[in-house]
Order: sequence, then C-alpha cells, then structure tokens
Amino acid sequence: MKIVKKDFASDKLQILWTMLFMAYMGFSASFIMNSQFEHMNEHSNPFIDFILVLYAPLLGFLFSRRSFRYLNEDSYTRMLYFYRSIPVPASAIFVSRIMNSLIAYAINSIMFFGFMYAIGGHIRATMDIPSYIAFSLTWIGIGFLITGPYIYWENMCSGKAYFRNTLVVMVLTSGSVVLFNLLGYSLFDFIANASIRWSLISPVMWGSLIIGLGAMLLMSKFTYTRQQTRDLT
Repeated sequence: MKIVKKDFASDKLQILWTMLFMAYMGFSASFIMNSQFEHMNEHSNPFIDFILVLYAPLLGFLFSRRSFRYLNEDSYTRMLYFYRSIPVPASAIFVSRIMNSLIAYAINSIMFFGFMYAIGGHIRATMDIPSYIAFSLTWIGIGFLITGPYIYWENMCSGKAYFRNTLVVMVLTSGSVVLFNLLGYSLFDFIANASIRWSLISPVMWGSLIIGLGAMLLMSKFTYTRQQTRDLT
C-alpha cells in the first residue's frame, strides 16, 4: 500500500489525465459501437473486434509520467533499480503492480464503457444495465489476459524492447481479428449475444474473468521469479 500511495502521490494528475483520455476513447468508440448495435442482426463490423481487443489491456494502465517516458528514459528499469536500492521486498513491488492494475481497470472501465452506454441510444435499446455490465466485464477479463505479458515486459525488458513487443502484440491482435472475421466469427457478436442471453450469470463473462485474472496472476508470479536474477546495470 505504501508503494501504491507513493505512485499516486508522486504524480497527482495521472488520475485526471487517465479519466480524460478514457472519456475521449469512450466518446470516440461510442459512435461505431452504437452503429453496430443498431445493425447487430444484419452484419458484423470487424473493426469493432479490433477496437475492443486493442483497448482492453489499455484499461489496466494509468497514464502517468513513468508510462509516457518508458521509451526515452527506460523508466520501468529505473524504477526497479530504485526499489532494489532500498529495503523493499520484491514481492511488494509485484503486489503493488497488480493493485495499480485493478485500480486502473475500475476507473478506466467506468469511464470508457460508461460513456459508450450513456451516449449510445441503440446500445441502451439493445442491452439493459445488467447485460451491459456483463458485456463490459467480459472484455475486462480479456484485458486481464493481455496485461500479464505487459507486466513481464515492464520488469524484464528495456524500454525499447517493451515498445517493440507492444507493436508485435498489436500486429498479432490485428491479424487474429482479421483471420477470425474471414472465417465468419465475430468476438463482439459472441460476447454481446451471451451477455444479452445470460446477463450477469453469463458463463462467457465468468470464464473470461477467471481465466484472465488467473493468467495475469500466474504471469506476475513467473515474472517475480525471473526478475530476481535480472541485471539492471
């Protein structure tokens, strides 16, 4: 908790910038999402899958000075070097990272999905609030799943390698979305229909959350073990 408090105290505007950015993302995405819900039973826009898969892991980040400077200053490595120089257990660093992610997901998801629901009239007409919560939580679970590798790269890679790996993830994400749509599958349609049908007892939602959170915790544990031997010089 001391590390989490220090992170927030050292950059007091990060919550404001994060909320403004997520509000903008939600506002921008609401138009194409609203259009898709209007024509939900007619056709599927593959760009919807791309947007949601791309945005899902971003919901786990707070837009702080450290996150913006990782490429030029290798800020994540410098952070680890600092914590190694003081008597802080390595396990506390990873627990604080997971706590920061969960806080970020809570704030960002409310802003992002909340704006889309408030603006999208066709979204509200298609989904009631419990169904939309299930829809949102399913995508958050996918975000948890993708967040695991980001935690690993933060602790095990330089800023340039982190940036390169992020680009690789974006390419793989885009390729997967295109491939699934060429095969006639839409992740958006699958999740939306499951949420409408089962609402908060949706097995897709619970499966996504359990698998995503479990994968993030396992990757954090794996990173914790590997990070003990990383040379930060």
